[in-house]
Amino acid sequence: MTTFDVKFLDGHIIVGINKFEYIVDTGSPVSFGRATTICINGKSFPIFDGGLHGITADSISTLSGLQVDGLIGMNILANFDIQFTRKQITFSNSPLFQTDKAITVPIVAAVMGIPIILLSIAQKNRRIFFDTGAKLSYLSDDLLVGNSIGEVDDFYPSIGAYKTKVYKIDVAINGKVESLIFGSLPSSLRILLQLGQTEGIIGTELLTKYYVTLSNLNKTLILEPLDEEESFD
Repeated sequence: MTTFDVKFLDGHIIVGINKFEYIVDTGSPVSFGRATTICINGKSFPIFDGGLHGITADSISTLSGLQVDGLIGMNILANFDIQFTRKQITFSNSPLFQTDKAITVPIVAAVMGIPIILLSIAQKNRRIFFDTGAKLSYLSDDLLVGNSIGEVDDFYPSIGAYKTKVYKIDVAINGKVESLIFGSLPSSLRILLQLGQTEGIIGTELLTKYYVTLSNLNKTLILEPLDEEESFD
């Protein structure tokens, strides 16, 4: 088991490993960066400075506005149970312990390694991607009911920066209702939901309300409510 310090910057989780800083992105099937290897828990993973769509450490830094050395995706993350807290990330080669307060959400599938969970929205279980690379969550347009509460700037590597209207939508998690903010995906990106037969993406807003354990070993997402005075920021 290995624990690293993290920074939570503009909705992105940044971990420092061997003097390099990486975005932790469960929504990416691949990893890339300026280093040649990433070593975690005695395991070494070769990486290259080029991901999908030709994205590099320089281009992801430009798009995100953050100075990072690369990105750690599911080809590496899937080898561990991973616990996110306010200031740290822990990688374990064996299943991580959960407390009595923990809520267990099943991981029902994965597409290119990207986990899909079930969340109850509009009184029905929906297949939703769990994506720690997404500072904003998204839903299919038919689930974005009510009036927009504003616009948010976001980006996607293959299309660059864009603006999206956002909505506050109730999500039931083990009977507890959370009001989370969701955007509408640009039309060119909606095929991503279709590929996974999903209806949305849940991003890092979840981490402002819960300590989150991604149990790749037990195929579950484990949520433990933060204390009232705590936040992930």
